[in-house]
Amino acid sequence: MSDLARRYWIIFFLLTFLLALALILAFITPEEIVDYVGVKNTYLVSFLLAVFGGLSAVTGLSFFASVVTFSGGGANTLLLAVFGGLGIFISDSIFFFVARYGVEILKKKARPISLWLVSRMEKFSLTAILVGVYIYVGFTPLPNDLLMVALAFVGMPFKRLAPVLMAGSITVVFLVAYFGEVVFQ
Repeated sequence: MSDLARRYWIIFFLLTFLLALALILAFITPEEIVDYVGVKNTYLVSFLLAVFGGLSAVTGLSFFASVVTFSGGGANTLLLAVFGGLGIFISDSIFFFVARYGVEILKKKARPISLWLVSRMEKFSLTAILVGVYIYVGFTPLPNDLLMVALAFVGMPFKRLAPVLMAGSITVVFLVAYFGEVVFQ
């Protein structure tokens, strides 16, 4: 199968998934979903979806859709934020460490890119970089994969990154859960 055909199949399956999700949510209310799963189980489900769904840009969308559904169905917004944020934090941390060890190999092959990236990042203070990371992670539902690779590439210390990453992860899940609560109630 050619690359072009594979891309079309991926787009087709993604659109089919989104259409199926929209149809399900059109006929089943969030309250029915939460009643079926159980309120206490929604926190575990959101944690697991964040840990495993946060590793990909495609599955990250399903995590945020489930958070909106769970909060709209009556789950506690703050608890969803804590459990979901912890799951995103774990997922991003795994990705960061995989990228950190993979970057060592990549740095040798992509030396001009690594020098360019490091020289750009050195223009900013560590505080400015961490504020930028918090804004990106905490206020956008975009995947954090590329950010984690870039931070691993420039040698960001995880001890400095971890609190910001955790706070941003909890913030974004709280905002998405609050949105679901407001929209469905």
